[in-house]
Amino acid sequence: MENLNLIDWRMVGFAALWITGLAVILSALGFADYHASREEQRTRELLKRSAYQVAINGGLTLFCLGLIGSASEIWETLLWGFLAIAFAWFSWSSWRERSEHGT
Repeated sequence: MENLNLIDWRMVGFAALWITGLAVILSALGFADYHASREEQRTRELLKRSAYQVAINGGLTLFCLGLIGSASEIWETLLWGFLAIAFAWFSWSSWRERSEHGT
């Protein structure tokens, strides 16, 4: 049991955050591409919908939170934190717009 300190669990947790964030973004892009081909629209037009904006901005929030853990300088931590707050705000705004319009 003394070998458990060989794994930096803090870094594992932060790495899981940014990997999950990228997976969310990739799945949102995949769904948008699929729905665009089904609806015969451009993917870019579908990505403007609030549902996709919630997913992409939420994924970017997770990505930024994950990179906070790998930042070595205080300015990097502050920058990733600011970006995480900004993307969380964008995601929340898109979610609110989606629930108001019911789309």
